[in-house]
Amino acid sequence: MSEQVHAYPACPFSGEPPPLPAGPVFRARLPGGDLVWVVTGYDEVRTTLNHPFLGRDLTTDDPHMGAEAAMAEALRDRTLLLDGPPHAQLRRLAGRPLTPGRVAELRPHIRGLAEGLLDDIEETGPPDDLLARLAFPLPLAVLCALLGVPACDSALFRQWTDRMTAIDAATQDETLTALHTMFAYLTDLLAEKRTRPGQDLLSAWLAAQEEDDRLTDNEIVQLAFSVLFAGYESTAAAIGACVYGLLRHPEQLEALRASPELAPDAVRELMRTQLATPYYRVLLARRDFALAGVTIKRGDGVMPLTWAAQRDPGRFPSGDVLDIRRAGAGTADFVFGYGRHACLGAALATTMVEVAVATLVRRFPALRPAVPLERLAWHTDRFPGGGLRELPVHW
Repeated sequence: MSEQVHAYPACPFSGEPPPLPAGPVFRARLPGGDLVWVVTGYDEVRTTLNHPFLGRDLTTDDPHMGAEAAMAEALRDRTLLLDGPPHAQLRRLAGRPLTPGRVAELRPHIRGLAEGLLDDIEETGPPDDLLARLAFPLPLAVLCALLGVPACDSALFRQWTDRMTAIDAATQDETLTALHTMFAYLTDLLAEKRTRPGQDLLSAWLAAQEEDDRLTDNEIVQLAFSVLFAGYESTAAAIGACVYGLLRHPEQLEALRASPELAPDAVRELMRTQLATPYYRVLLARRDFALAGVTIKRGDGVMPLTWAAQRDPGRFPSGDVLDIRRAGAGTADFVFGYGRHACLGAALATTMVEVAVATLVRRFPALRPAVPLERLAWHTDRFPGGGLRELPVHW
């Protein structure tokens, strides 16, 4: 394997992948100057994301990583960044209320919210921004309801999460102020749920705390923060990217319109090909090990490039081509993480995206972009995800 150092391959914001060096693992220099091993092969990324010799590294100079480190330091502990048995135990307890059965029960509620948002859009009349009117409000409403946050307070969470995700637009002090304000709100809400429990995640986590005394109040608050902060932004970006992909490929939009039963696989294929993020995570090698013929040394940084793995031609023939009828299109393993740090709410997020896209296509059969797609702007300063800045449409 060549020791040649390549430039860091920026992600394909507009859906067009940049050229990559040959081989599933190569050496690259990040924008901040750090050298890392970049992993692009599907099998190799799967191995990397769950490798016992790799752990999280918050020391790189990337601004997104710096933002995560700053927020982590502001927390009273690093519950959300644990590795090993403590992390596995926390995931087991936290994931109890997010079973596939529970997500399936939520589908009618999610569909009703999507229908209501589209009713409002229809009343306003075209053109309208689908991000502002559907992609962001839907997951925020679902997640707030899931946690037991009163609907009247959901706008506060959008303000706080927007401040924390717009890393380059806000100072670190503003980011931390928003984080602390959100934590204070969730702490007060947790105290209220302890005296008046409901059918929500906070109450369920409190019940788990009483059963085995392994979830502390701070862990519950951090879990709630993770659900709102990561789940809201990434799901909204996924909805926008999927709709963009259909507008960019009208023959695929027509195929979905003609065969709505394709929606589950179509959404996964859309997320596989259209969803990328400017944010990258560098893992730190704790011991020497071999990966695809390369020796990774203790202390080396390893960066799994998930968008490249999702286009690996060895796994997906003609992987750059969007095909909602693709055999096995239901596999989008890395969109919401993989392995021991996979998103606990991945099934819920996927359901929200699927419902939003299917409902939109059914309700607006003449859906089309209101501006040329090449003029659309993409976020390069959002943490933890990128996505479109707006998506104006006619219908």
